[in-house]
Amino acid sequence: MPGKKIYARTTVGIAIILATTYLAVAYPTIFPTGTTIYKPARAYSSYILISDHSDVGNHPDAAVRADGTVPNDIRLIDMNGNVVHSWTVSAWLNKRSRLLPNGHLLYAGPNQTIFEYDWDGNVVWTHEGIGSVNDLRWLPNNNRLLVAHQLIPEEFQNQVRDVEIAPWWPPRKRGSEEHQRSADIYEVTADGEVVWEWHAYNHFDLNKFSPATPEGDWLHVNSIAPLPENKWFDAGDRRFRPGNILVNARNLDTIYLVDKETKAVVWEVTHTYKGGMSHSHEPEMIEKGLPGAGNIILFDNGLFPRHRTHSGQTFIIELNPITQEIVWTYETEGYANIKFFSKTMGSQRRLPTGTTFIAEDNTGRLFQVTPEGEIVWEYVNRGGTTRPSPVPYDFTPQLRALPRPDELAVTPPNNLEWHLQPDVLRDETPGADS
Repeated sequence: MPGKKIYARTTVGIAIILATTYLAVAYPTIFPTGTTIYKPARAYSSYILISDHSDVGNHPDAAVRADGTVPNDIRLIDMNGNVVHSWTVSAWLNKRSRLLPNGHLLYAGPNQTIFEYDWDGNVVWTHEGIGSVNDLRWLPNNNRLLVAHQLIPEEFQNQVRDVEIAPWWPPRKRGSEEHQRSADIYEVTADGEVVWEWHAYNHFDLNKFSPATPEGDWLHVNSIAPLPENKWFDAGDRRFRPGNILVNARNLDTIYLVDKETKAVVWEVTHTYKGGMSHSHEPEMIEKGLPGAGNIILFDNGLFPRHRTHSGQTFIIELNPITQEIVWTYETEGYANIKFFSKTMGSQRRLPTGTTFIAEDNTGRLFQVTPEGEIVWEYVNRGGTTRPSPVPYDFTPQLRALPRPDELAVTPPNNLEWHLQPDVLRDETPGADS
């Protein structure tokens, strides 16, 4: 039976395009920010952890403007967009961060350094020297799981065939003219000791690659996710042992499962929906007790599709890991529709009410959808975001000590009738020269 497809129309759409080999997006000059939709009775209310990725702003007095200034804070907001708490960190564009159950913030900073801040913003732990870190996880044993991208050893580089690569980047030969980077996963103790490690070059075909990649960016593992307790393992499928690690190889358009004990790759998946997986992010297994428990949910961007049959859209995909059947999707409709679209990055999370949290990172648009595709909460950030995450009200001792936030409904105006008045009809003209 085919999976359930959800098509939706959004109230606030911010179109983006890929304009450089890294990231540049086209926004309207003026757009609303803050909470634009909120239906408290239907949404799952929580805090949201947000770190900014870009420096977009549209007003001369804006704190964040498109002038090369990247924000240096990571914020915890409520559903109405009020800042509940914040941490001051290095002004770094890829502020990958996770809030820990003790109220500490784990943050991948510049110069290949991982920082841990306490609730008051003091640095209480650092780890450095293992390469550029794209994802990090806190483990129940208080260790940290990190994925880095390091140059593969010379003996493995010598096995890379000299294939000519030209699309998108200057022509070069993959073997002799670029040193490939691996995906290297480390488990690190609070004392900084590496107690477990895994290297992709020991397990993957070095000559399986996508030609549309920056120099040496063989796999680009952007997400790792230890499996939670799940019904598949309970039923005897040892592949899905809790603690085994989902590894998202973005540039191979494939998700792998690494057995934590043997280090073997025991499962893999891609999909063929509307042209197939294309530069995905953040695959996770839905936890027990949540709708869809045991399924894998992921953010499929639509960057560098390999076939003309690909629709060029972004999807949220939920699939059964045993049958590999797609059981639910979220997407927007129409041949030229990019009302839900993020060429890079992005995240999602299944929530206790059955809604799904989605972060359209390139635009900084965060929203929550019902299983039927209705948007019941939407927040537009001041700029692009780096994979935000919902945080339950009672997640840390510090949050439990706070009064529950007001949950005030927000109904957006009719955007066909919502217009700015001419300057002469306004009490004050923002940004006007004095």
